[in-house]
Amino acid sequence: MTSQIRPRYPQRERGVILIMALLIVVLVTTVVVSVSWRFQLSMLRNENRWHGAQARAYMEGGEQLVRKILFEDRLETGEVDHLGEVWMQISGQPMQTDEGWVGGNIEDAHSRFNLNLLADKPLVPGQNNPNTNPNRNQDPWELLNDDQRRFVRLLQTIELESGPVQYQTAMEIVDAIRDWLDADDQVSGFGGAEADYYQDQEPPFPITNGPMTSVSELSLIKGMTPEIYKQLVPLVFALPEGEGMNINTLKPELLPMLNRKSQTLPLTPDEVKLLEEERAQATEGFKSAEEFFSGVNARTLLGDGTEVETGSLGVGSRYFIFAAETLTGEQVRRAKTLLFRGEINGINHVHVVRRTDANF
Repeated sequence: MTSQIRPRYPQRERGVILIMALLIVVLVTTVVVSVSWRFQLSMLRNENRWHGAQARAYMEGGEQLVRKILFEDRLETGEVDHLGEVWMQISGQPMQTDEGWVGGNIEDAHSRFNLNLLADKPLVPGQNNPNTNPNRNQDPWELLNDDQRRFVRLLQTIELESGPVQYQTAMEIVDAIRDWLDADDQVSGFGGAEADYYQDQEPPFPITNGPMTSVSELSLIKGMTPEIYKQLVPLVFALPEGEGMNINTLKPELLPMLNRKSQTLPLTPDEVKLLEEERAQATEGFKSAEEFFSGVNARTLLGDGTEVETGSLGVGSRYFIFAAETLTGEQVRRAKTLLFRGEINGINHVHVVRRTDANF
């Protein structure tokens, strides 16, 4: 007769074993999930690196194409640049790639306002600077150069919630920019600011006392607000000193700043329309700034003789912005390149000045 074998472990011991088994299952599951998650993360990182490398290669390829186009444009059309040229016509036309597409826009950097033009003109040694602490009986407007007056008008075209920027505010901002650019520590006009002002800010920061290298410096200027800065960014650039603006490619938003020397206000929309019509008629661009100012509408609106502000306006361009875009994988990647086109040691050349993912 067989006897029934009873379990040796009491009920409590069987419960402990069950709990330990569950803990082991949980531990193994946790390890498996962790390893799986890390593996997936590693794969995603590798995939992102791969697509990033592809994107850079595609954008650099587009960059090389743009360099070739700009180089050949100079050889074929000479030193006059306008919006009817090949480099403008190909903008915005994407090309298919194995992974998606690549494209971008070419923009003439001289179509924007060069902030470094706001520096006071060099003085003859031994002369006093008439722009510094002017006589209060003297009109500050008369002390500004052509480009400074234009920027005062441009600021007045900016619409804020409270209305357009006022003349006095615009004058003060221009004074502050002049102080940012000049090498001395003397406050300009009645709204300028030198190192002492910026050192008292929270946090304090040093003043450049020299040309701007980036548009972002504009956000630090005394009197500049985020609202004004945001609207100025697409219209301005920081090119080297002496680089002017191209009247053939000048952005329509900048045309209101062209007015007679004696006029503190910008042109009206109707007046700007007349200038745009005259520019449109010059299908191959104006051959000189003088040709533009001699047009019927321009002469009527902008005057002639001493009333004309011709400073820093030309018809040729040396710097261009290439804003590239490419689709690789499921992401669209963007980058900007600043290109220089000109002569180096007597040889025509187009080369990269710098690249960025943000604003220049």
